[in-house]
Parts: sequence; C-alpha cells; structure tokens
Amino acid sequence: MKPFVDHLQLLPMPFLGGRRQPDGDHRPGGLGMATLADRLARRGWTARVEDMGYDAAVSESLLAEAFARGIGDGVLSALDRARFPIVLTRAGYGALGVIDALGPRTALVWVSAETDYRTRGLFGRRPLDRTALAMVTGRAARHKMAVRPARIAGRQLIVVGGRQAGRDELRAMAEDGVRRLAPDEIDRLPDLVAETGAPRWFLHIDLSALPAGAAPAADESAPEGIDPSILGRAIGRSFGRGAPLATLACARYDLNRDDGGKTATTLVDLIEAAVVAAGGVPGPGGGSDPGRIEEGRGEPSRSS
Repeated sequence: MKPFVDHLQLLPMPFLGGRRQPDGDHRPGGLGMATLADRLARRGWTARVEDMGYDAAVSESLLAEAFARGIGDGVLSALDRARFPIVLTRAGYGALGVIDALGPRTALVWVSAETDYRTRGLFGRRPLDRTALAMVTGRAARHKMAVRPARIAGRQLIVVGGRQAGRDELRAMAEDGVRRLAPDEIDRLPDLVAETGAPRWFLHIDLSALPAGAAPAADESAPEGIDPSILGRAIGRSFGRGAPLATLACARYDLNRDDGGKTATTLVDLIEAAVVAAGGVPGPGGGSDPGRIEEGRGEPSRSS
C-alpha cells in the first residue's frame, strides 16, 4: 500500500434489505457522503466521494456480490492512489468486498451490538445482513456468482460487543477461533491485535454498538453501548506501524434520522481516529469543525 497523508475515499453501499434507501437530505441513501466530506474537510482531510448503485431488480444475494465487486475495486483503487478507503454501508455485508480486495491474510475487528454468526438456514431464514460475519470466515456460503471471494480464518477475527450472541453462535465462534470482547473489555483490544500479527487490518463499526445519545441515527440504537471516545482511543492504541489499518467501514445508520447532528459528529470523530491510527496527517487549516464527542456524554462538546 502506498502511504497517504490526508486523502480519503468514501465508498457507499446505500442498500438495505435488497432495496436502495431514500436519499433525503443525506445522499446516497442516508449515508451522507457530502455531509461527512464537508465535516472532514473542516478538520483538514480531503475526502473524495464515489457514488455507486445498481438499478436492476435482483435478489439480495446477487446484490451483495455486485457490491462486493464494486466496493472491492473501489478499495484497491483508493489504495493504489494513496487514499484511505472508508466504506459507508447500510448493511453489514458491505464487508465482503473489503475482504475480497485485501485478501485472506487480512484481520478484522468487528464492532457491533450483536454477534450474528450463523448460516441463513439455522433457526429459520435469517436476513442476509445477519450472516455477514459467517460469510467472511466461510462458515456460511456465498452466492455462486461471487467473483474472487476471499475468506479469513476465525483466529483473524476479533468481535467487540456481541451482547446478544446465542449459545449456538458462541459455540461456532469458539470452534472457529473467533475472539470476543465485551464492551467493558475494549481496553484489551490492543493486546489482541498485537497477538494476531496480521499484515493488514480492516475495522468495521456498526453504529448500533454505540449509545443512543451518540448515534441516534443508528438502525438499532440502544440506551447503552460503547462510549465513542473510549472506542476512538482504543483504535488509536491498537493500530499503527505494527498493525497497519487498511480500511474502515461504518455501517447500519441513516443520517436522515439524526438528532441535532449527533450521529454525524460521532461518525467524523471515529473516522478521524481511524485515519490517524492508519498514519494519516490532516492538512493545514483543520480543527474548525465544531463538536467532538466528550467521554461519557455521547453528545457534542460545546467547547471545541
């Protein structure tokens, strides 16, 4: 990968449940590429945007593979042009394209309130979005139309959160070597990352893992969750020269439901924490964006 300084590439997947979501004030599909790009620019980052979408009516499994190809190509193109790729996705299976692009030696930190680690046929037909982790490791099969599909070993996967994991899912993760951290164990993340020894990392953050006060636009926000400032510090301590962070994904939110811009602020804070951990340096004139997240509050600070 070429080193980057302050250039980012935003790649969207504005589909949920097989359908493109309404744009509203935050195109595409409530992901808010322009909104986030503008906020990042005020902090000294240059964020390029690349809209993508598929108009033909196809099954969601085929749509997932179409986006896997598009997102995978976008990630590789961004890295080749010395830009840090950031995937904005309504559904968790946007991760497939990132793994396809980065390859099977990639390790993944998956931050989510839930841990759906199962095949689609177990306990009824689960939504495709709920089988993303299992597809990443190969426990669940991908569609036969997948192009250059890659999967990672379970020992290369660290799940943070997952408070709603069932007994069968816990057993499956243990069998595959997946490691889990409860939200109050996030200070152990740097140690687990160091133990993994992977040549590149992918960080996936499902906004449902954050408190409702910090991310009211999350698809399934909860009153409690991982404080975003604590998560941001854990990201900074986990990744760097010994554990290079190659790509970030922020998933399962709709900025059209945001309350006072709180979710947008949280997103920009977490993106900035990841970009700095990946070696990025903001350009001159940054720091004018108001409202960073204060620890323990989950609300924008009025002092910045």
